[in-house]
Formats: sequence, structure tokens, C-alpha cells
Amino acid sequence: MHKVKHFLSDYISGENLLESASFILLLIIMAFPAIDYLLRNILSIPVLSSAWDELLLLAGLGLAVLHRFSDNQHQPAAAVNHAMLVFFLLGIAMVVMDLSTFAVNVEGFRAIYEYILFFYVGFYLAGKYPQTRTLLSVAMVVGGLIALYGIYQYIVGAPMPGRWVDAGEAVHTRAYSIVGSPNLLGSHMALLAPIGMGLFMSTKNKLNKIFWAVLTVIILTCLVLTLSRGAWLAFVGALGIMGIFYDKRILVVGLITVILAGLFVPTVKNRMSYLFSAEYMEKSAQSGRISRWLAAYDQMRTDPLFGVGMGHFGGAVAKRTYNSISVDNYYMGMLAETGLLGLGLFLYLIFIVLKKGFDAWKSLKAPEKRYLAAGILAGLLAIALHNGVENIFESPYLNSYFWTMSGLLVALSRAETDRSEPYEE
Repeated sequence: MHKVKHFLSDYISGENLLESASFILLLIIMAFPAIDYLLRNILSIPVLSSAWDELLLLAGLGLAVLHRFSDNQHQPAAAVNHAMLVFFLLGIAMVVMDLSTFAVNVEGFRAIYEYILFFYVGFYLAGKYPQTRTLLSVAMVVGGLIALYGIYQYIVGAPMPGRWVDAGEAVHTRAYSIVGSPNLLGSHMALLAPIGMGLFMSTKNKLNKIFWAVLTVIILTCLVLTLSRGAWLAFVGALGIMGIFYDKRILVVGLITVILAGLFVPTVKNRMSYLFSAEYMEKSAQSGRISRWLAAYDQMRTDPLFGVGMGHFGGAVAKRTYNSISVDNYYMGMLAETGLLGLGLFLYLIFIVLKKGFDAWKSLKAPEKRYLAAGILAGLLAIALHNGVENIFESPYLNSYFWTMSGLLVALSRAETDRSEPYEE
């Protein structure tokens, strides 16, 4: 731990103001959900409580510009910049295509595009490997505390809205913590659990191993208690993909864990069996996810190439403005609003970013760095998969987490050019 203290003192000092400011801002992002809850629900400071995340992004982009011009050797891959540029140009064009709904178009644009820019904040502000490890450790500790509160809620049977479960299910409570939604909390836990595994595998210190193991178990327990089937499936899918590409043992252990949970954990067994029941499929087709996905598809058919317009259907902006339904599938919602062209470019952007993250992982030689990079990549995959059944990117903090951690992951390739002393816990 003395090395961690020494590392922190190096970064939070007056010796290098740019690096110090960058590290502090990234620390704030890693504590995003706790700070957001504090500002919006406890302190309620006028203007700051509602706009602090936008101010944070502006500050991060300002620092990113300074880094960009101070170090021309480390730039994102051209493919990322090109995919980002084309997607943003499409969004700008769609804002001005229908000036009669200009205000809604701008708000819809902001909801889709704003937090993507956190990728550059994560990439440019990231320092050496020890800094990235510290940042992820902070995210894990904050997530662990949120998980503990979620577990407490489940134990005491905290009340929840009836819409969180179907009438045919015998479910009395779900963990939702300070996040306010069990599905968003589940996605948060699915993001952090692989990172916890990476931190566990990348340290040799026994006490630290115990700490990361316990914290990861807490996060996994909370993931189960959210009763979010989408988060469960996304987490398992992400581990499966990583098992195929990284280590087949991960795939085998994951499959055994899933089978045992399905057989011997009643909550998991009941929730998953109901998902594949005829009753669930019928209700879903009538007024549930399937019907909403079909509604989004029908909206897209009015203009297959460009959709009905950003902020006009399926998301939070459309719900506030037009009392639209929530699609419960971020990609289908984007299909309705931006058409085949918008969805295609967005999926291509995510693919390129994750591909460059995968390339960064492959470029790493040190086992501890590879373990941590694999954990980040698996967590990002879980978020990307979960968006297929939920509007995860409608959550500012999860959207910020995804793109910031994507930037941190891609920037890890710089660790191979770092000649400083290896970091050890």
C-alpha cells in the first residue's frame, strides 16, 4: 500500500499540473454514481446538481485538448477517429434536417452523442499503467459500497414499483441501491465484476488478493439480487466471449457456474425459467419488450435510412416530449430514431472501439496488465450486450463509464512504451 500512497502523491502534486488535474478529473468520473446521487438527492445545489456532468465533460475535453497538443506520439487509431467523425457528422446533419422540431432534435442529439466524447477523456487523460489500475480500483470500491446497499435492500425487503416484475412471478423485492433501477444496477455490477477478477489475478499480494476476491463476490451477489435477467445474460455472454478469445478455462468455469446457479439458486432458476415460458412470450408480444421492439421497427419503416428523428421515439427525450413508450432496447430505439444508417454507424463505432481495445490487450506483454485489460474488455462487452434488452446508455453514469473505460483500455497499449518500474501492490 505504501507504493499506492507514493503513486498518489506523485500525481496529486504541483510538479506537473496537467497530469495532476487529469488524474483528479478521472477519479471524479470513477466516483460518478456516488457524486451524482449526492448532488441530485442530498445537496441539491442549483445549476451544479443538474449540469455537473456536462461541466465535467467540458473540463475533461479541455484537458484532452491540452494533452493532444503536448504529446503527438500517442493518438487514437485513425479508425476510431474516422468512425467517430462520420457518426457525429450524421448526427449534426439530422439535427438540421427538420427545423420544425429543432429543439427536440438538439436534445435527442445530446442524449445520444454527448457521453461518447468521454472516450477521448479516458484516452488522453490516462497516464501510466499504475494510474489506470488505481482509477479502476476506485470504481470498484465505489461499486462495492453501492452493491452492499443493494444487498441490504434485498435482505430487508425494500419496497419497489410493481412494474419491475410481471404479475405471474413470485418476486417481492429486487436490489436497486442508489441507482434507482435494478436493471441499471445489474449492468453496473456486470461491468465491474470482470474488472474485479482482473484486479484479483493481476496482484501477487495475498491480502490484496483477498480484498479483491471479497469485493468481487459482493458485486456478483448484488448482480444476482438485482434479478436482472438481461444483466445476467450479458455478464455470462461477455465471459463466454472472453473465454473463447482469451482463456478457455474462463468459459468452462463460467458454464459450470451458470449451470449450478440455474439448478440450485431458486431465484435464478425461477426468473430464467419464466423468461422462456409461454406466458412470458405471450405477455411480451402483447405489451412487453417484443411488442416495443416491433413498434420501433415500424417507426423505422417510415424512413428506413434516417428514421423518425433523434428524440422522437423510444428514449427518455421522446418520453418527456411526446409521451413515447420506452423501447427497452437501446439499439432498436436508435434504429427508430436514426434509421439503418444511424444504427449501422453507431454499431460500427462500438465495434471499432472494442476492436482497438482488444488490440491493446494483445499488445501487452506483462501478465498483470493483460489480466486487467481482459477484465475491462469483458466489462465493456457486458454493457454492449445488455443494451440489446435495456436502454443502458440512457443512464449518464453508465454511458460515461463505458466510454471512459474504453478510452482507458485503448490507452493501455502505451504501457508497452512505459519504461518505469513495474507496479506492484
